[in-house]
Amino acid sequence: MTILRDSLKDQQFNYGDKMAFVNKLNAVNPPFNPKEFDYKAYLANKGIEAQCLLNPEEVEILDKGFGNKLIAYSLDLRTQLIAKFRNYIKEDEAFNVAVALIFGYRSQIDQSTISAFTSTGTIHVLSVSGLHVSLVFALLNFVFRWMDRFPYGRLLKSIIILLAIWAYVILTGMSPPILRAGIMISFFVSSILINRKQIPLNTLAASALFILLFSPNYLFDVGFQLSYMAILGIILLYPILKNYYLTQNKWFNYVLEYVYVSIAAQLFTLPLTFYYFGQFPNYFLLANLFIAIPSTLIMYVGIGLVMIPLEWTNQLLGKIVEWLLNFMMSGLKGIEQLPAAEVHGVDWHWSQVFILGIGILALIVALNSKVAKGFIVLMSALFVLTMFNSYNFYQKSNYSALKFYNTRSEIGISLIKDNKVMLYSTLDSLQHSTLQFSVLPDLRLYSSEDKIGFTSIAANERQNRLIELGKYKILILEIKTLELPSEVDFVLWRKNNYTDINNLHSLNPKAIIIVDGSNSDKTITRLKNALESNSDRLYILKNNFAYVWQEE
Repeated sequence: MTILRDSLKDQQFNYGDKMAFVNKLNAVNPPFNPKEFDYKAYLANKGIEAQCLLNPEEVEILDKGFGNKLIAYSLDLRTQLIAKFRNYIKEDEAFNVAVALIFGYRSQIDQSTISAFTSTGTIHVLSVSGLHVSLVFALLNFVFRWMDRFPYGRLLKSIIILLAIWAYVILTGMSPPILRAGIMISFFVSSILINRKQIPLNTLAASALFILLFSPNYLFDVGFQLSYMAILGIILLYPILKNYYLTQNKWFNYVLEYVYVSIAAQLFTLPLTFYYFGQFPNYFLLANLFIAIPSTLIMYVGIGLVMIPLEWTNQLLGKIVEWLLNFMMSGLKGIEQLPAAEVHGVDWHWSQVFILGIGILALIVALNSKVAKGFIVLMSALFVLTMFNSYNFYQKSNYSALKFYNTRSEIGISLIKDNKVMLYSTLDSLQHSTLQFSVLPDLRLYSSEDKIGFTSIAANERQNRLIELGKYKILILEIKTLELPSEVDFVLWRKNNYTDINNLHSLNPKAIIIVDGSNSDKTITRLKNALESNSDRLYILKNNFAYVWQEE
């Protein structure tokens, strides 16, 4: 539900509110463009099957205070703490990253900040997860270690730690990564109390079982899959790498071990990263090493800001957090700007994910047991993947198509030929959110973003245009006209114009007439009726998949 804001009405909605609203429910649209993110499937996985857009007067709060009391209290506490952070962290980007890193509250972060973390392979820092829970656990274990000297002190300390950990889990929204971390640490603390040896793989599997028992849909959640694959990699590969090489210098070993952890996590998430996102951060090691100390310090100083009530101390801690965050963000943005910072345009089938998974498991067996067959399986998997990728590269090199993207009431037309891409749009740049979401995921398969030839079409007034893309002539019709050209290949019908469509068709019998989202349903019905006998030359782009004309 999206509720439009009324600047004259201070309307607040909170967890536990019982609401009545005008029934404007609509089905969630599927993706309308090639490689566009499937928002419908994403929402369905979270149990959401409808959406609506409402004005403020169409919503009424009937009562308050429903829902789980503990969750309501934790969310209210988080709101208060976020307000406290706002008082002491003045710079917007630093504040938004701070509340994301500490509380898991990411709704205010802008796209450029998200891009800096994504392009450098450090997005996990913004997802409150095992790293954050482990830091909280380490801090609590250090603070309460004096209790071990007393009878039943260890038991009491464990109970305090578990209560604090689960309070933090609830406070941060109980996402799959933090749930997994909370359950794993609970098993770890419990095993210490009952003197049972902990087996990390069993603990990981048990935490997954507990989560899936209550929320089976999490099995298909990308964050859940990536989180467990990362931990699986750390459990299986990190000890092997650590045993292979460490130095005599303990300080250098700390750095080396962190490198091994990063490699293990990145390697095991690599198949899913290629499959879901089609990209890879080349400088993930450098970026993760760079943020290791700042992110840890931010976490601990932020906890101090949460806990300490003294005004002068809070002002000091706020300035420290702000400085650390600005330092961290400037470094990440610098790494993001390095040449070839990110690989784009990877298009993997699930079979390739499976093959690389087999190769990674073969690598574990080969390194751990020094079995030659493991290396043979690994090399075979890499050879098959190379054949797959070579074939995909050959197909892309010979791919040629003209595409009319569904960008609602805007224009998005691309020509892809010989690994070159040209794009015409009424949007102002490739950085526009609509192009980034609906068009660029497809175009990145054929060209890097900086090599896409982009032409912005002025949209400040209605006018007719004739443009040429390669060998294709495209007529864009926005106002009624009697002066119609002949020998055009495509006509983009826009803005409910009343040009005589039969006359247009008679002059251009082979042209495809494409009706986009700037037209009303009434206009679309009129055009369908007028061109009923030649319906194969009419394509309705509104609420439909992009039109793709692929050359033979």
